[in-house]
Amino acid sequence: MKENVGKQDQLIRSIVGPALIGIGYLALGGNKGKIEGLASIVVGTLLAESAITKVCPVNYFFGIDTRKQKSPVRKIKEALI
Repeated sequence: MKENVGKQDQLIRSIVGPALIGIGYLALGGNKGKIEGLASIVVGTLLAESAITKVCPVNYFFGIDTRKQKSPVRKIKEALI
């Protein structure tokens, strides 16, 4: 898969992901069976991972690319070089 996460999206994911992991850990509070805490940890981990690798499978599935796109003129110039 190619990168599909832009800088702003990466920043948001790198903040929200660890926050969800922390909230999930606190929500568990010693109870290992709480589904809300487990779900929060899983989602937070996936967000943090996609912020690190700049690849999001969900974005790929829906055809979303949050990176800044190059102008058509720049693409042509790069193709000619």
